[in-house]
Amino acid sequence: MPRVTFHPDSRSVDVRGGERLLTAAWKAGVGIKSVCGGHGKCASCLVEVDATATPPDALTPIGATERELLPADAAQRSFRLACLCSINGDVTLAVPPESQAVRNAPRKPYTVTDVEPHPIVSQRIVGVPGAWEPPLRSLTERIAGALAAAAGRRTIELPVNVVAAYSGHKDFDSAREVTATLHAERHVIALTAGRHDALYGVAIDVGTTSVVVFLCDLIRGRMVGMRTAANPQAIFGEDVISRMTHIQHDPETLGEMRRRLIDELNTLIDEIAREAGIGLAAIADAVIVGNPTMQHILLGVNPEPLGRGPYLPVWPEGVEIEAAELGLGVLPRARVFVFPSIAGYIGGDTLAALLTRDREFYRGSHLLVDVGTNGEVVLAHDGELIATSCATGPVYEGAHIHCGVRAVPGAIERVWVEPGGRIRHAIIREADGKGDPRPVGLCGSGVISSVAALLGAGLIAEDGSVAAPGFHPQLRMANGGHAPEILLVGARYARTGRDIVLTQADVRGVQLGKSALRTGIEILLADRNISQLDRVHLAGTFGNHLEPEDIVKIGLVPPLPVERIRSIGNAAGDGARMALFNRNHRRRAIALARRIRVVELSLRDDFQDLFVMHTALAPAPPALEAA
Repeated sequence: MPRVTFHPDSRSVDVRGGERLLTAAWKAGVGIKSVCGGHGKCASCLVEVDATATPPDALTPIGATERELLPADAAQRSFRLACLCSINGDVTLAVPPESQAVRNAPRKPYTVTDVEPHPIVSQRIVGVPGAWEPPLRSLTERIAGALAAAAGRRTIELPVNVVAAYSGHKDFDSAREVTATLHAERHVIALTAGRHDALYGVAIDVGTTSVVVFLCDLIRGRMVGMRTAANPQAIFGEDVISRMTHIQHDPETLGEMRRRLIDELNTLIDEIAREAGIGLAAIADAVIVGNPTMQHILLGVNPEPLGRGPYLPVWPEGVEIEAAELGLGVLPRARVFVFPSIAGYIGGDTLAALLTRDREFYRGSHLLVDVGTNGEVVLAHDGELIATSCATGPVYEGAHIHCGVRAVPGAIERVWVEPGGRIRHAIIREADGKGDPRPVGLCGSGVISSVAALLGAGLIAEDGSVAAPGFHPQLRMANGGHAPEILLVGARYARTGRDIVLTQADVRGVQLGKSALRTGIEILLADRNISQLDRVHLAGTFGNHLEPEDIVKIGLVPPLPVERIRSIGNAAGDGARMALFNRNHRRRAIALARRIRVVELSLRDDFQDLFVMHTALAPAPPALEAA
């Protein structure tokens, strides 16, 4: 069997002859970008074959489709597209930084929130009558009776699996004092001999790109620690559509995606608990939020119907499931609460973000916007809530951008033009401020910043066209002189050894994504006859790193003073922690899901006209004013 070796990971895998390089990468656990899901459309899976260690006939020859997508220097650098070449013999290759699926998780900010503790789990310490005390009763009856009396209830549910776990301890039947962990004051989920006061929970935000786990002390109402990592499902595609496509072609992929996700969550939980000196059995509660696709995969439910009309979730309700059944490595009988979804593309993460908004949000006219591959928009107007989702595309995640990368160290996150015309940039640095200062590419916020800055400098027109090469020394023609591009960083100053550019196609991608989001916003405003907003709340990692001036300049949001645009961080994670600390927020989330009215953009007759109107890179007035 041919062997494929991937660098820089130095991972190898044996495959059957005829398999694609991209399939080999998935089997080896090597993350290669696959924005289009391996269909030979995006060129994001570019790899560099080591010609000195790979025979000339080890891969199938370059076909016409692959040749069109490869960069101009492909022959000299031995570049191939992993999804379009098949394996005939042993291959050694390198995955360039810009082709690597997320290796480090993007930044996941969080807000310190003050939540009144009222968790759904609690502990009771009770005295247990001795076995010979009259009337003679079984151990289970004595413990359950003591707990019911302490709780002021007639009965307490004490499942056999809890008793079985307790019976594994030495002298379990002679302990005169027992600590019981209860769910909703009625269901015993753990028993421990003696007195204990350790009660913890985890709040988990499962994003398409990354996951974050918060470990929280439920007795003291504080966060103990946090871990974040890349979503391991990225090897099956950068976006949810790619992952749905894989499941459609091979239903067994659903189980593999679910397993990889659960394994990663368990690794994070174990790491953070070890660091805090907490046993996993002390973690008695969990709350999970995510977009509908991520929640479906987590629960083992096929998400395919989300990708086709009428785009409805298979399972919209909130779920309470035992940790052992889910496979989550905490107290086995802990009940895991998975948030409900609102619609096919509006999930528990949006609900969690809404939980973080105070009463002011529900007065006047406020907009909650979470921008990513899919944009979710919720309008609160005088207490009413309406929402929609917009297919903004992957450009805001750095995908489908010529030099696009995720928001990881080395990514350009800000661009500006100095008075003399010099184009400057700033990159995301390592957490310790060290590391290679050279950039690797443009992340989503860097793309928006680039377009806004170059628009202001006249290098890009309002219609999105890039100026002619003579206008600025860093303007040039590419693709054999057929398309203009702007050189942001020269090859000698880039970590990849290749020029970092913003192309005409990149600008068009920004226009399309920007117009989709703005059109969704305008349709919601028109629905409620609103011409002016009180405030815009930007949620999510991407929104947290956008400059308000930039998004107003290109018309991503309706024109309003920049001080009315507020970044609210990883509101999904914040809302998940709120629901962990206080059970009432779970009820609020369920009530909000039923209360929100969803507007489906594909059913709107005015969508196309508004979409065309808002492709312009300008702070266009709201549709109502334009009319």
